[in-house]
Amino acid sequence: MSDQLQMTDGMHIIVEALKQNNIDTIYGVVGIPVTDMARHAQAEGIRYIGFRHEQSAGYAAAASGFLTQKPGICLTVSAPGFLNGLTALANATVNGFPMIMISGSSDRAIVDLQQGDYEELDQMNAAKPYAKAAFRVNQPQDLGIALARAIRVSVSGRPGGVYLDLPANVLAATMEKDEALTTIVKVENPSPALLPCPKSVTSAISLLAKAERPLIILGKGAAYSQSDEQLREFIESAQIPFLPMSMAKGILEDTHPLSAAAARSFALANADVVMLVGARLNWLLAHGKKGWAADTQFIQLDIEPQEIDSNRPIAVPVVGDIASSMQGMLAELKQNTFTTPLVWRDILNIHKQQNAQKMHEKLSTDTQPLNYFNALSAVRDVLRENQDIYLVNEGANTLDNARNIIDMYKPRRRLDCGTWGVMGIGMGYAIGASVTSGSPVVA
Repeated sequence: MSDQLQMTDGMHIIVEALKQNNIDTIYGVVGIPVTDMARHAQAEGIRYIGFRHEQSAGYAAAASGFLTQKPGICLTVSAPGFLNGLTALANATVNGFPMIMISGSSDRAIVDLQQGDYEELDQMNAAKPYAKAAFRVNQPQDLGIALARAIRVSVSGRPGGVYLDLPANVLAATMEKDEALTTIVKVENPSPALLPCPKSVTSAISLLAKAERPLIILGKGAAYSQSDEQLREFIESAQIPFLPMSMAKGILEDTHPLSAAAARSFALANADVVMLVGARLNWLLAHGKKGWAADTQFIQLDIEPQEIDSNRPIAVPVVGDIASSMQGMLAELKQNTFTTPLVWRDILNIHKQQNAQKMHEKLSTDTQPLNYFNALSAVRDVLRENQDIYLVNEGANTLDNARNIIDMYKPRRRLDCGTWGVMGIGMGYAIGASVTSGSPVVA
């Protein structure tokens, strides 16, 4: 008599697939039909961080993805729970953070005929406009490949949110355990290097070398790339002033002599060549229009070719991942060295000093009642002495003032609402940053 076959179910298969792909944390709100999935994940050594609302869980997963370059996982129940998490999924997609939202759902056979199942909703089609991709699994043997696709889509190219729909009947479906294990896919090189065109790199260096007033703008794509040393070497070698967008603060310390942050408006209005590194010419930069010179020439380093020419003509597009692009730029710079004219750096320093004096007067004045400058100057002093602390920042006036007042000294220590401008990210981002880094967080 043959040995009795060992069986498993969809919940165990998806957890094993997460484990084999080195996913070690899940953020979420559990309930039917995903409660047992979370329990089994914990039993397998995966941390489950429970929330009171799916939106915050999704924000935590997105923050984790930004900090680690791995997809953060958000787990929700069906319909209402899924909808609660949808804003966080969209936020991850717009901001370029790798995240996978996994939601339980109702039996497709009932939903498609609209027969009134428990929490009935066509979740996959609802998610499509807000995600890089949305997948639904209809049989347990496809769980492994579905997760593999979700991981690869979330981190390759421009990162973003991916939705994975797991109907209750698929989670409960059984199959023979040994066969199930063969269906699990370990994703290899999910985000391969995308090398820039060498001619574009040469053209970029040539244009920068001819510039009289060059400026580098660092975006959160530069921060996400973790190419901190290449960026520092390039900026310092060519002595090009740089302007960090809010989540790029700290790639080079804000106190760096080449930082143009304190002369932002003057720098944008007067630069003749601007190199965008993982930064988009969107509303945060006035679409490259108001406050900019009409004849400014742009170099844009971006992994997404469709971003090029989105608001202003780009003289030199350098399409590739930021790390590979900066490696190419550094190599070309060493072959064709140049230094930014001293007169441009000097005039920026004059404007920086003037603005710094104005800010100092505001920060040193005690007011009744307390104002933003009083409060944020105290936070600034604490963070200056504790540079590993993470700062989570939101709220219109608080956001704008904190960006100008609080210096950052290390990369990826500042998280804020980013491109989409979503308020309410604070608690989720703070928890995600703390869980991921193990460091203190100020929010």
